[in-house]
Amino acid sequence: AQTPVLFRNLTDFEFDGGGATFLFYRHDDNVVNWKVKDCERIFLHNFNMDWDWEREPLASLVEAVEVGTGYVDFKFFEYERFPKRDVKVRLLSSYDPVAAAVGTEGGITTGFSKPKTKWLSANVLRVNFQPKGIKPGDLFRMQHRYYGNDGFLLDNNRLLTMADINLYACAGMGIRAIGHQKYWHLLRVKIAPPAGVPRRPISVTADHCHVNRSNGFIKIEECEFGFGADDCLNIHDLSLVAVKNGTHSVKVYSNWADRIPESGAEIEFRHTDYSPTGITAPVKTVKVLDKVRQTYELVFDRELPEPLAEEVGFILFDRSYDSRNIIIRNNRFHRNRARGLLLLARDITIENNSFYHNEMGALKFETGYTLNQWSEGYGASNIVVRNNLFEAVNSGEIKNDGWVRDVFLGSYVVTDPSTRHTDYPVIRDILFEGNTFRESFGLVAFISSAENVIFRNNKFSNTTRRRNPLPYRSNFFVTASRNIWIINNQYMASPYTRNPNVLVTPVSVKNVIVQGNHVVQPKSVNRGIQ
Repeated sequence: AQTPVLFRNLTDFEFDGGGATFLFYRHDDNVVNWKVKDCERIFLHNFNMDWDWEREPLASLVEAVEVGTGYVDFKFFEYERFPKRDVKVRLLSSYDPVAAAVGTEGGITTGFSKPKTKWLSANVLRVNFQPKGIKPGDLFRMQHRYYGNDGFLLDNNRLLTMADINLYACAGMGIRAIGHQKYWHLLRVKIAPPAGVPRRPISVTADHCHVNRSNGFIKIEECEFGFGADDCLNIHDLSLVAVKNGTHSVKVYSNWADRIPESGAEIEFRHTDYSPTGITAPVKTVKVLDKVRQTYELVFDRELPEPLAEEVGFILFDRSYDSRNIIIRNNRFHRNRARGLLLLARDITIENNSFYHNEMGALKFETGYTLNQWSEGYGASNIVVRNNLFEAVNSGEIKNDGWVRDVFLGSYVVTDPSTRHTDYPVIRDILFEGNTFRESFGLVAFISSAENVIFRNNKFSNTTRRRNPLPYRSNFFVTASRNIWIINNQYMASPYTRNPNVLVTPVSVKNVIVQGNHVVQPKSVNRGIQ
């Protein structure tokens, strides 16, 4: 059936799956597998969820065997005959067979709509596109689904716990939380392919866990998120760009109608550099101005301020949402496409986790807006990152302002990504301490639009030579920020860390303290087991 398993309006309810595996197949991209809505004190545990791989693989490992003008022939080398002949080609990501993960130095990621394809044999497929940077012998993970059917949709629940659940695969996000979700706990939830089962190069075809607005109070403990096609964890609230079009009204655009505030919502007005205007007002009425162009008018019960002369308008925060009070502890985030953690929230503790081979970097604390896509976050603040292991993160060498980095702190303005950074510190009060960074590809951290950021008592070790040996490996870069401390950190001596340093743009940076950092000779290197 193309309908979800639905738990709705339940109180004091326990679902014990008894160790069963629930197998799903969805041909409709708009149907979730499980939906939990408007429940209170609910406990889901002790079961598995999987996708019908015999019917349709979600992704495959392929090798480029011939590259021509306008086409590439890909061999599905794990199959003698690929089972689904009307195969979809949605996303292609460079693959590292040693790490068993997407993301390689100098690799590529290419998305497709509906490319022309042709089977040349039982396991060789020709895909018509312009193959920039691809050569024979290159390995890729080819996705046949991208986004679509979420595994669990959690909507407006309170006091929810999910424990001892294996989510082996689904054609979408693993877990998505929306609405006024509050007080919830993920405990020993594993989102990764089943061990020992061949031909399973992917878990979920989008984010492992995605929080699209909430009221916070989230604990994620002893979980494993890996092998997915987007962020391991993404938590954010949603903002809007607004243009004043009357004394009491603004015009907004959104290509997602559910992001438009409801009547009565308390809206905080921010300048477009995120500095406060001092104005918060309830929405009186909402009017659709143009359904096709997706523009709306919000009318308020009082006269609104004028934007600053150089601004296009305001950024609106819907204060009925507030993603805060988040604990992320004793988890494993690994081998995924995109970021480890993308957090646009506040009051967060991240401790005793391990990060390995996250394609686009381990941590991203940011907030930003665009004029025609998405606008996310109310800032990121009061965050402690303690006693974590970061190893070979940003394997895809993703850059900000031209800098490869393990960790990113900053904003984006008008476009995402953006080379513009707000002077107002929308990222603030962040402490990194007691962490170990191994095998960085570039910077430890890119710091921008920030205030009161401390890196202290961390260890940095690089024992692997990179294909592209960047001269700023294990450095810090600071721009458009103030009150930054890089103190008492330890660097293991290595020919691959030539010049540990803190780089700044003096015109936009104030009060950077660098002291007590030192280099030591390593006695031995314990690589550990991934």
